[in-house]
Amino acid sequence: MKHMNFKINDKVFDVIVNIISVLFALICLYPLYLVVINSLSDPYAVAKGEVWMIPKGFSLDSYKEAFSNGDIIRGYANSLFYTIVGTALNIALTIPAAYALSKPKLKGRNFLMMTIVLTMYFSGGLVPHYLVLKGLNLLNTRMVVLLNLAVNTTNLIVARTFFASGVPRELEEAAEIDGCSIPQTFLKIVLPLSKAMLGVIVLYYAVARWNNFASSLYYQPMAEEYYSLQMVLRKMIILMRDAANAESELAEYYANIFNQIKYSIIVIASVPLMIVYPFLQKYFDKGVMLGSVKG
Repeated sequence: MKHMNFKINDKVFDVIVNIISVLFALICLYPLYLVVINSLSDPYAVAKGEVWMIPKGFSLDSYKEAFSNGDIIRGYANSLFYTIVGTALNIALTIPAAYALSKPKLKGRNFLMMTIVLTMYFSGGLVPHYLVLKGLNLLNTRMVVLLNLAVNTTNLIVARTFFASGVPRELEEAAEIDGCSIPQTFLKIVLPLSKAMLGVIVLYYAVARWNNFASSLYYQPMAEEYYSLQMVLRKMIILMRDAANAESELAEYYANIFNQIKYSIIVIASVPLMIVYPFLQKYFDKGVMLGSVKG
């Protein structure tokens, strides 16, 4: 009887856990679903708050309004450039540095790590940063966006910890005995064993690059042709808001579509990451905790 009661209790527990999991999933997914259906509904229905479960008065006016501005395509191209080239630059700088810092034989390793970690607690501030970039003649250029986020300290530490504890030292010693140089060992032995960690670091950097608009806002004020998608969308929202507040015959139209275009902009900006994430998910699930246990 006791054994049967345990089985019943386990089944009840599983049912409760599944119900709670489904509820949490719905809570997380509904805002995303709401954004999509609002972007596809009639602007007047959206403005009145009538869209809850299904689109009302199917309309693509907000998307037409968004893509009628040629700056959207240019912003997409700029963001793709910053994300692809910038992420490649991030990996090229972060991963070799992390591998080198994971080696106990590296002279001055502790001092270098202390200097790197110090940047997580203290910053020179925006004004000195701006003056340094100005002194290097990087303002209003593409390079200012690429170099501004070249290395993330957290990602560097995660990669360093993984190399120090996740790659067997015996494999590296065997490669050295076989005549491999340090670069050959790194490229042919270490990197193939680090796909999970690399997937996570690439995803972190790519998301940060794609969502970054502060670099364009602060350091490209006079170079609209280099604006990222986020800066272009921000500019559009400001223009739409001003048009909605203006006294004209189209003010009511802009006031209504302004509420809807915000949802369309969220969808537009999210699509690339939603396409890329499934390809990196297997590495993300496996590697998100790598390097977080041992120091």
